[in-house]
Amino acid sequence: MSSIIPKYFKVTQLKSTIAMPLRKTQTLQKLGLHKRHQVVYQKITPQQAGMISSVKELVKVELTHDKKTKEQMRNERKSDPGFVVVAKRGENRV
Repeated sequence: MSSIIPKYFKVTQLKSTIAMPLRKTQTLQKLGLHKRHQVVYQKITPQQAGMISSVKELVKVELTHDKKTKEQMRNERKSDPGFVVVAKRGENRV
């Protein structure tokens, strides 16, 4: 069994920053979080861990081995429509 060390924090903002001190709001902005249920990936460093620990009641943190792009996360959320578009209106069907 290989023990692969995770490289990234997957940080999800769960709670709003309304009525929070300015320092916590700024910390979330430095992490790249601006709205609820937003997900960002941060490299595992002592500085990132310190920022995350200061806003631990507002976020959910998971350890991951790979960093996903916005496009990959968007494709994961898309559901299967149940049909396939063969040709658009006005195009010749072959």
